[in-house]
Amino acid sequence: MFVNSRALGDAMSATVEAARTAGVTRLVALSAINADDELDRQPSRFRGDRNKEAEQLAVDSGLEWVSLRPTVFGTNFAGMWAPQLRVGDVVNGPFASASIAPISETDIAAVAARAFLTDDLLGQRIPLTGPEALTNEEMVETIGSVLDRPLRYQEVPPELVRQRFIAIGFGAEFADAYISLLSETVDRPALVTNDVEKILGRPAVTFAQWVSDNRHLFTNR
Repeated sequence: MFVNSRALGDAMSATVEAARTAGVTRLVALSAINADDELDRQPSRFRGDRNKEAEQLAVDSGLEWVSLRPTVFGTNFAGMWAPQLRVGDVVNGPFASASIAPISETDIAAVAARAFLTDDLLGQRIPLTGPEALTNEEMVETIGSVLDRPLRYQEVPPELVRQRFIAIGFGAEFADAYISLLSETVDRPALVTNDVEKILGRPAVTFAQWVSDNRHLFTNR
């Protein structure tokens, strides 16, 4: 069974127990690369994720288990930036030099499939990243190159970003955690692992390729 804490919500623990009772033999948990960080530095917790708990349920289940710990998904940037790019060529956000190694969701899915279909990953907490660390500024330039548009990233004060998140309903706790997380990566290359390549036998999908495969998310077409 694949354990996704946001999908299962408050029923996660009961669902895992029901699966064990029903004869499920293996759990693959979706955790996160920052699952061991302080909770107030995990923005996704305030959107419903319980990454550490999902992993711990799998570990404590008595079943075979694998925990996937991906970094930030490519789709996160479509969600944050696409609305701005549909109306202009500037992305406004905090910390232009903050660094991330975004991962393609297809790579996460492929590793999850390997975790189910082989015994190679059993008992492992696997940190999954894209193949390169990119700053916010570089990611916007990459999107522009793929879309053949002169895009740029405009750094704005964190307090304005905080107010914007609150205004669109994300809440102050999410905003504070997101800003805190990004501030720690300013001028510091993000962690890049080779686990995707090692497990799948091919390079991880680059951010440029991810944008090319999902260009419709950033346009009106």
